[in-house]
Amino acid sequence: MASFRIDFPEDFLSGLLGTEFEDIAEEALTEAVPILEKSMKKSCQDAIEHEGDSELVDSIKAGKPKKTKTDAMIVTVKPEGNSKIKVRRTGKKKERTQPVSNVLKAIWLENGIPGRQSPRPFLTAATNDARSAVEKKLQEVYSRKVDR
Repeated sequence: MASFRIDFPEDFLSGLLGTEFEDIAEEALTEAVPILEKSMKKSCQDAIEHEGDSELVDSIKAGKPKKTKTDAMIVTVKPEGNSKIKVRRTGKKKERTQPVSNVLKAIWLENGIPGRQSPRPFLTAATNDARSAVEKKLQEVYSRKVDR
């Protein structure tokens, strides 16, 4: 059986032990989520083809950090609300329809509509574009809170 000993400096864990995970996570997410929101709006704007879909871009909003049942901290960035367009025009006839959820419009944009609209994925592109900036911001907040 092997054994070993590690001598940590006295102040090694003092910064971390003096802070609460929830405080660090909430502040880090609050500061980092605008980066993802901006990236999603830009990526969505690049993907849309019709002027009527521009309200989808405006509907993308970041939520507030929440604690889950498993004690993880999460925040969502998603389209909210319904489309303001209630009349759909097809040729010379006008058809009355119910307003469409902006989330549903985002799903159609991301995955396409079989036989009518090809997919124009924007979520993966937005996430990939924002990843390094978000990670940098998370690390910055963590270092600021722990190192005091």
